[in-house]
Amino acid sequence: MEHYELRVLLRYLHTGTQTANTPAKPSPKDVVGELERDEVAEAVFGGIWSPVTGAGVAEALKKIIPVPDGDKYGQYISLSGIRDSVMLPPKERIWAGRLFSFGKPMSCDPLLSTTLKYSNSLTLETLAGATDITQDYLIVIFGFVYKMSELPGPFLNRDNPEGLMLFPTEIRDKARNRVIPIVKDAIPISGATWKKLPGGPDQSVPKINPFVRYAYNKKATDGKSGDYEFRYDIGNVEESEEELYFDFGKTDVLIVEGLGIRAPAHLQKTAMKIGGDYHPKGLFPTTQYNNPLHFGWAYPMFPSDIPLYYAIPSLNSLGSKPLVICNEKGALVTQDDGTAIAANSIIACLTGVRVEMTG
Repeated sequence: MEHYELRVLLRYLHTGTQTANTPAKPSPKDVVGELERDEVAEAVFGGIWSPVTGAGVAEALKKIIPVPDGDKYGQYISLSGIRDSVMLPPKERIWAGRLFSFGKPMSCDPLLSTTLKYSNSLTLETLAGATDITQDYLIVIFGFVYKMSELPGPFLNRDNPEGLMLFPTEIRDKARNRVIPIVKDAIPISGATWKKLPGGPDQSVPKINPFVRYAYNKKATDGKSGDYEFRYDIGNVEESEEELYFDFGKTDVLIVEGLGIRAPAHLQKTAMKIGGDYHPKGLFPTTQYNNPLHFGWAYPMFPSDIPLYYAIPSLNSLGSKPLVICNEKGALVTQDDGTAIAANSIIACLTGVRVEMTG
């Protein structure tokens, strides 16, 4: 029964200096991330204790990427570990919102079962930003481990007595009154098929994975309340893993489930813009002190000496519905209040589910 209990899958304590712009690449053994030969696991959520100096200065733990079974998942998961914009804050210190998770464990629904699935090991890669990290930091990932002989036991229920991943399925886009089919044969859940399930590295198409990433505005805003798109091809973000602009054909889908904004002075509004339409129509107000999309360190919503955090807000918690980008252009956009905002002052993030019908 111990394999049905939530447990630590990875624990990485970094000590000493991490030089600016350099990665740390601990082995699975270093992070206690190895499984036994007869085990598989699914990673569900995590916590990041960010590096902060004794004087209260946040240090630049710029990026964290999970590496299940030796596969870097940066195209799907790219996490900020800086205190101000930390995307997986310690669960016990979250003030508002629900902790972001990679998916729902022990689920047979392909669009919910997007936990990271692996059968050998889990580790991660971190990247220091433009300045050295001198303080310790801690990253922990939690999830479930199963003996192969136990499968599909944890996934059985009255509606699914055979223990199948319930393909085919469909995406219902209420905003556009459309249904997008995901056509695939049902998959028996077993040790042999584990990495072929959603969230696994050996999926056949259609592939379904969790999606979460952050972005900075690499350029200043226009000072005219125009849309700022976090778009890589025009140099509005630093790298492709910060891309929050999606030009999709019929074979690519992104279900947008959550949005986050760290708002500086003179930021006014934020929205998803899909097919030329804003969602919500009036855009979210995201001023420095009135920001329903606030995430990370609770300041400035709370005094700076209170160690609380906000989770990345879900669209459901904001009274909205998940949004779907498919066969159209979609982007997270922000607007200033008529005064330009300096580069690297806005921090945005997006969570959801990525579906790839080909490739």
